[in-house]
Amino acid sequence: MRLGKRSPERLLWWIRRLPMPVVHGLQRAALRRTVRLVGRRSRFYRAKFASLGIAAEQVRDLADLQDCYTTPEDLWAEDLLCGRPELVIESSGTTGRITRIYLSHAELESAARQAIIYLAVLRIGAEDRILGAFEYSWGLGGLYTQRVVATSGLFGVCPGLVDPQEAVERLGPYGFTVIIADPFWLSRFTEIAMARGIRPPMKGFISGAERMTEHLRGLIEEYWRAPLYMTYASTELGAGLGAECPAKAGYHLNEYDYAVEVVDPDEEGFGEIVFTTLTRTVMPLIRYRTRDIARLIPGPCPCGLPWRRLSAIRGRNDEVIACVWGNVRPDLFADLLRGAPGVGDEWQVALCQRGLRPVFEFRLEAGGEGPSQESVGSHIRARLAERYPALWAKTQQQMCDIAVQFVAPGTLRTGRKLRRLMDERDGPALAR
Repeated sequence: MRLGKRSPERLLWWIRRLPMPVVHGLQRAALRRTVRLVGRRSRFYRAKFASLGIAAEQVRDLADLQDCYTTPEDLWAEDLLCGRPELVIESSGTTGRITRIYLSHAELESAARQAIIYLAVLRIGAEDRILGAFEYSWGLGGLYTQRVVATSGLFGVCPGLVDPQEAVERLGPYGFTVIIADPFWLSRFTEIAMARGIRPPMKGFISGAERMTEHLRGLIEEYWRAPLYMTYASTELGAGLGAECPAKAGYHLNEYDYAVEVVDPDEEGFGEIVFTTLTRTVMPLIRYRTRDIARLIPGPCPCGLPWRRLSAIRGRNDEVIACVWGNVRPDLFADLLRGAPGVGDEWQVALCQRGLRPVFEFRLEAGGEGPSQESVGSHIRARLAERYPALWAKTQQQMCDIAVQFVAPGTLRTGRKLRRLMDERDGPALAR
């Protein structure tokens, strides 16, 4: 991959002309190396292979691993390690068990080199200036973006999750043309720029980490008159699995580093995304269940890249939503409501999109002389500030809002199980 660092455009030229049988052959060889590695060095996979009757040396392709999966619950111990770790990244889960992925510096550097090829796909070059506003904390975003910018040799600043107002004020002095950030940050950044009438020429925006509706993307692109490209990355991946090209017709998969499957598909082809790492040696993962739901898009892309394409994420098969507050679960909202005056067990939270801003709408069943919306809202905000200061900071910076709505008794529970958390950013008709 040294060619990719020296001349990403030249490597991109070769990639577009690489026959798919060659790609598949390289992938199968890498899969066999990875399976043999974990079979020798990982206590976790040695035990799992033994329980399933899998002989690592006899595995030829993914079909030989059909009953073998790795889940988020498995990522809690160092039994998966095959080599000496040099750094660790954690998931952004607000509640529940945190997942940890161990990497080497060389693996992070390799991921960064892959990403600069993507910059070449978007025609981002020496004339551009990049602002990276992904959060550092314990996660992947800020660290990964900083390494991509450094490896690319382009002008770039990666200050982390700064106040979007500060970024708007620096557009003029630094002449940023490309911004890499979360959707919620870009939404607030655009809102501030619109209010001030600031709109310098932009090359484009790159985002990820949570789902973005096409309506919200359209609002941002319309104001800046520049495209916004989405990527699919996660802590478990240790980098990006896929990214949109200028055609914005699905995520082009990085099939050099990952073997990607969609398992248990429905009649439309939507199923759970499962991936196997092909080039990691510190903590490889075999058939990791992401719990994200998507489908593979048939046919070639007009851009000419040979890799398969993945659709936008439709949702998850567990009650988790990736959003401005991280990967949130119902437990978070139960904690925020704990002790609220007059609030019982019948409640639901919907994440809605109002203009450029996401809103957490607390829907509570109440009748008669119940509590006021103001008193419950004040309780939620006070508890958020006390127990989750990082989330409260994002709320104070107006990256999201909190609303309280009372509904008639008996209206929330439509089945035996009350759905606590709803993602309605596409509208109630599309809520999961």
